Amino acid sequence: MVKVRNLGIAGGAIVLLLPFLLFPNSYTGVSLSNSYTDNLYFIGAIKKGGNTTNVSPFFSYSGFLDFDYSGNVSVIDFDEEDIFFGNRAGIQKIFNLPGLGNRNYFYLNGYNFSTLNYRNYGLNEIYGGDSISLYIGNVLLSTGIQIGYMDFSSDSIEDYVKPEVKTYLSIPMPYFYFIPGVDAGLMFYENERLPYCNLSLSLNFPLTGDFTIYVSGNYFWMSEPENNYLLPDSLLLDPFFEEEGIKRNININLSINKSFIKYKSYMSLYLNLFEKDFFEIGDLLRNDSGISVGLQYTKIIDNNISFFVSFSSELNNSNIENLDYTKNNIGGGIRLIF
Repeated sequence: MVKVRNLGIAGGAIVLLLPFLLFPNSYTGVSLSNSYTDNLYFIGAIKKGGNTTNVSPFFSYSGFLDFDYSGNVSVIDFDEEDIFFGNRAGIQKIFNLPGLGNRNYFYLNGYNFSTLNYRNYGLNEIYGGDSISLYIGNVLLSTGIQIGYMDFSSDSIEDYVKPEVKTYLSIPMPYFYFIPGVDAGLMFYENERLPYCNLSLSLNFPLTGDFTIYVSGNYFWMSEPENNYLLPDSLLLDPFFEEEGIKRNININLSINKSFIKYKSYMSLYLNLFEKDFFEIGDLLRNDSGISVGLQYTKIIDNNISFFVSFSSELNNSNIENLDYTKNNIGGGIRLIF
């Protein structure tokens, strides 16, 4: 099964956009792209290449409520059996509080993923919450609560609810911003109550108006279930579901963004180092580590048209032989704004 979910491919019913196209203060657009990879299945034993073609509409509206929508219709090797759909939409209401830059955000977001043939890979996710951003002197405090619900089409995996608390600080330092953060909450499913925590630290270097460097790291931990695991061991090896079985995750990220104002273009580079430990289910104990890197160059033709090309590569080392793999991807496309 292709790792569509983890690639962030959200899919497309364009008809959902139609009620909003007449609103003022809005824009709509579509991205058309194609990419080739030398490893469709994210495994080492069967390394098969192939193309993925995407049609991705998007829409944004700002008014009393802010609304954003993005979607994608994805097809692998132009095979009608490998077509994937999804829709991601969000609504936000911002209230300005006393003091410059102080705000309160209420938000509700949803995501749907579905396929024509792989029924067990469908899912629905919805989450919402309230977040407050306040300046205390020159330090920005962002804190809030969020509750999420994940519904899986597969009978082999449990649906769950996740309430959590999020807190971040943005502290100005000479030449960069120091941003520590904590997310903590519980995962509820069946009779399980699993506490989890994500600690993060980011350094944002806005060097010039056209050049920024962003360095971040995070440590995620979740407690062990007492009786019932969220998914069986067969799905723990499936790239689509693997993130639901992670009990510990360490990430270090580097992002570099450079704009070329004279040439109406910009370039983005990212680097990610990761280490993942999974829950031990039955006799299966999985540990992964690796590196991924990506580069994208975008050329702006005018206010309505831009072209982009991208390259990415991932190396995954695992104690499970089939999950030792490399994956390279090259692609390009066009974005249109109406």
